[in-house]
Amino acid sequence: MKPVIGIINREEILPSGNKIKYQYQKIIEKITESNGIPIGIEPTMDIIKRVNGIILQGGDIFNEKELDIVRYAYENNIPFLGICLGMQIMGIATCGHEIKIKNHMKPKMDKAHEVYIKKDTKIYKILKKNKITVNSRHNYQIKNTTLSISGYSNDNIIEIIEDKNKNFFIGIQWHPESLNNIDTKKIFNYFIEKASEYDPKRNT
Repeated sequence: MKPVIGIINREEILPSGNKIKYQYQKIIEKITESNGIPIGIEPTMDIIKRVNGIILQGGDIFNEKELDIVRYAYENNIPFLGICLGMQIMGIATCGHEIKIKNHMKPKMDKAHEVYIKKDTKIYKILKKNKITVNSRHNYQIKNTTLSISGYSNDNIIEIIEDKNKNFFIGIQWHPESLNNIDTKKIFNYFIEKASEYDPKRNT
């Protein structure tokens, strides 16, 4: 049976004043391509307890409730992928903080810089390489998280955080959903594989 992947909704106020909730189309596509079922969800515990995996997508503003979702997913070993802002929220939820940076907002570049990956990490096990090329669309970096730091950019910005002892608890600073390459495919395939092994009934 295909795993249900909850994408935490992002919020936006339209010029009309109407408020909307959304998920990035490319994340939906990547989940579907890897044989998962994507659904947009609110950051509430009763919903979180019903999905097989969680994606905390990028954006500009986050809901404080997301910190509790990160901690709950960590404690209950729910497969969890944080992307860009989602990774930063993972870092904040694990005793870290944000610092504003320059030169990493390059929205038109698919190949913005390289990421160097440490061996003996979960992400190395997934990608089977110690260097990849990624895009870059962020203005902040995370510092002092208690999670393991698994990858850095050329200028020593943290690009990957994880707990390799969890089934899948990884945050990545770039946007893999916008890249059509083998590295992206490996990340989403492995995430969906671990989500398919997770039974949400264990937490009900």
